[in-house]
Amino acid sequence: MNLPFRLFVASLLLSLGIVVYASEIMPVNKDEALPYVAIKSAADLKADAKIAQSKQVPVLLFFSMDHCPFCTVVEEDFLKPMLRNTEYESKVIIRKIKIDDSDFVKDFKGESREADEFSDDYNVSIVPTLVLVDANGKMLNPSIKGIRNTHYYSAELDDAIDASIHKIRSLAKR
Repeated sequence: MNLPFRLFVASLLLSLGIVVYASEIMPVNKDEALPYVAIKSAADLKADAKIAQSKQVPVLLFFSMDHCPFCTVVEEDFLKPMLRNTEYESKVIIRKIKIDDSDFVKDFKGESREADEFSDDYNVSIVPTLVLVDANGKMLNPSIKGIRNTHYYSAELDDAIDASIHKIRSLAKR
C-alpha cells in the first residue's frame, strides 16, 4: 500500500474509534428527546376566538418572518416549550403569523386578509412581536417586541399571559 492510502485508512479507523468511544461514554437516551410540536398558523382566528372565549383565555399572536434568527429563538426556546407543557393548555392559545409570506389570515371577524396587512392592526414594526388579545381581537397588554433579555423573557411572557387571563376573567364576572 502506498503512504497516502495508509494515512487515509488510519484516519478513517481513528475517526470510527472516536465515534464508537464517544457513543459509549455519552449514550443517547431516546426517551429524553423532546416531542415534536408546531405552532399553528393563524388560519382561522374567528374559530380560535370561540375556543378562547369558552376557556376564558387570551390568544397569543406570534408575528414572525422566515429568516429572522430572533423569531427562531422565541419559537424554539419559549413558545414551543409552552406548547409541550400541558399547564399552558388552560392559559393561552398560541398562533403564528408570518408576515413575509403571502399567507392569508381569517381575522376575528371571519374576513380573509393578507398577513402583513393584518399585522398593521397591531402596529407590528419589528419581529418577533407577541400580542395578547381577547376573543374580539382587542389587545390586552402592550405587545412584546423583540427580545430584550433572554434571561427574563420567559418571566415577561408569563406575566403578560397571567395579566391577560386576569383581565379576561374579571370582565367575564361583570
